[in-house]
Amino acid sequence: CKPQPCVVSVEGLSSSTTDVQLKSLLMSVGPIQSLQMLPQQRKAIAKFKEPAHALAFQQKFHRKL
Repeated sequence: CKPQPCVVSVEGLSSSTTDVQLKSLLMSVGPIQSLQMLPQQRKAIAKFKEPAHALAFQQKFHRKL
């Protein structure tokens, strides 16, 4: 997945946010390869299959979650 990054970091998650909720939100933009939840840090790292989807997700949800 180069040259543009496919990975997005979602930070400041609520402790009640589930991986299912987040996955459906991510997949509303495009297909994802992986999702890693880090509840202790209140964040998640998602890897999209296409860099355009990662960019679209950042633009759509930046500062909104």
